Amino acid sequence: MAPLAGPVVAAAVTLPTDSKPRILRGLTDSKLLSAEERERFHDIIRDIAHVGVGIASVDEIDEVNIYHANMRAMQRAFDALPERPGFALVDGRARPSVDCSVQMVVKGDRRSLSIAAASVIAKVTRDRLMHELADSFPDYGWHTNVGYGTDAHYLGLLRKGPTEHHRRSFAPLNTLFTPMATAWHRFRFVQIDVEIDPAGVELFFLRNDLHAVFDAEGRHVGIIKNQRGGWTFQAIGYDRDGRPQPGAGPCSRYHGVGLESPGREALIRRLSSEA
Repeated sequence: MAPLAGPVVAAAVTLPTDSKPRILRGLTDSKLLSAEERERFHDIIRDIAHVGVGIASVDEIDEVNIYHANMRAMQRAFDALPERPGFALVDGRARPSVDCSVQMVVKGDRRSLSIAAASVIAKVTRDRLMHELADSFPDYGWHTNVGYGTDAHYLGLLRKGPTEHHRRSFAPLNTLFTPMATAWHRFRFVQIDVEIDPAGVELFFLRNDLHAVFDAEGRHVGIIKNQRGGWTFQAIGYDRDGRPQPGAGPCSRYHGVGLESPGREALIRRLSSEA
């Protein structure tokens, strides 16, 4: 799953030419490392290796698609190395346009130490960029999800709409938030101090496993979510400043109830039976 926001970041790393540095013991695919381990290895790699970083912007992603943006970032990372290598190992099957011999390595970040090092540099660099952006855009959960499509990110998009850092060519941004798509504009994210009629609830599809729930007036009251193969309703309320409060709101007593399916009628039956 690709992020919904933020640039593409690639890295190129030339490790010391002597034997495998003992200080890199345990280095592997960045996705298999904890955040603390990635940070530690990032600083070590920066100290002992030649590193180049390449970035392709959100505008480039939307203009040329994610594949070509990734190729641009990889080429820029190679060009940013302080010394040009005569040979490069590249993760995956796609060959970037670099002026040296190239060997493609499928799942290379688990088979090559230098590719693993590059994956750590790219991951930590991008995460730090997203953490910085999160300070200015706090409604999307970027401090923790770094732009990936978590529940918090999707609900932030519903509440606030997309930013200039979102990838507009990606779903759901290219369907829900285009100029022609106006349905989400009617939604409201406000404190509700009265009971709502369960028969008036409406569902709004976000992901295959996530649906937002609104009352008859378009006010957000919760989500339907699939967890470990089962559907549940999760209530959400809002304080007076419009901040979401999980488990609260007018449907708080239904929080956590199971559903036989994610359909509207199933939700209405369940909420009505719990009243």
